[in-house]
Amino acid sequence: MNFYFSLFQLIETVERLERDVQHLAGRALRISPRDARANRELLEQCESKMHEVKVLLNNKTHISKITLRKAALLFQILDIFYRRMLHLASALSNVGPEDENSTKAVCQMLSLAQGHYQALAKTLFELTGIPVSLNLTGTPEVSAHDLSVILQKEAAYQQEALKLLEKAIEVFGEEQDLAEQLAQVRKDLLEMKKRMKHFPMGHAVEKADFAKAASPAKTDSVEPVAPVR
Repeated sequence: MNFYFSLFQLIETVERLERDVQHLAGRALRISPRDARANRELLEQCESKMHEVKVLLNNKTHISKITLRKAALLFQILDIFYRRMLHLASALSNVGPEDENSTKAVCQMLSLAQGHYQALAKTLFELTGIPVSLNLTGTPEVSAHDLSVILQKEAAYQQEALKLLEKAIEVFGEEQDLAEQLAQVRKDLLEMKKRMKHFPMGHAVEKADFAKAASPAKTDSVEPVAPVR
């Protein structure tokens, strides 16, 4: 598992570098007018070499589709943790300073979300030997001043995270350190879910849970995040 996760990160890194070099080559004249031709030729050579590396990694490496789906599951968990941080950080900046209780509640949730992301990233670094490298581009957050709206969205994110965590704990049973980390995060989320009901206007969490239960069940699936050739 560690090998495939690290390898996928390497493929992602090569693809990003290739895009960056293409971007620089197309703007060599503006970036360095005096040495534009030499720099452009150098960047084009680099782009060609990186393309060769990407082809080798995609076509020659033996990657199990099942294991790749496991790596995709970890990326999805990291992504939902990141979106939680983005949502709560945006919410904190919009809660009025006069509303001390709401500010305290959002700070608690933000601290927990940040801790979860950092802890999982640290565990993956210790397992793979390289830092987690992800394209985390959060969706634009709608500014919310009402704590009930903030709680509803956080509850939805937590529910999504819990589903992913339950699946991950099951499939990563052999990775003891990772499984223990995921189990602890799940425990923290369940405890926070209970505490949120006691926050000001915490009934919003119960409404979100009810809406989730009333919605039609969907079949969860984790798609591969990279083509397997």
